[in-house]
Amino acid sequence: MHTLPQPATPEELTPLVTEMLRHEALDAYWVQSWAETNEEGKALRIFCEWNAKDADAVKRVFEKVPTFPLDHIRPMTKFDSDSFRMPVREPQVPIP
Repeated sequence: MHTLPQPATPEELTPLVTEMLRHEALDAYWVQSWAETNEEGKALRIFCEWNAKDADAVKRVFEKVPTFPLDHIRPMTKFDSDSFRMPVREPQVPIP
């Protein structure tokens, strides 16, 4: 998670993200992010999904971009609505 020092637009974040992307590695690469935004649509906090060997691999990327704030790295599990849907049952009697 990244808590930004001040609210930022996607355009304002672009230089930070571009620099971070330059330092991705085979053992740690960014997949996608979600941003908590204020009423103006500016990002306050960013939650990122990474494919990485471990948390240290992600930390090494951000050590190369010290201006990109990094609060912490946590293991996560994805849940979506399909994770909780009932399986579709086949009809007991064949439909002609």
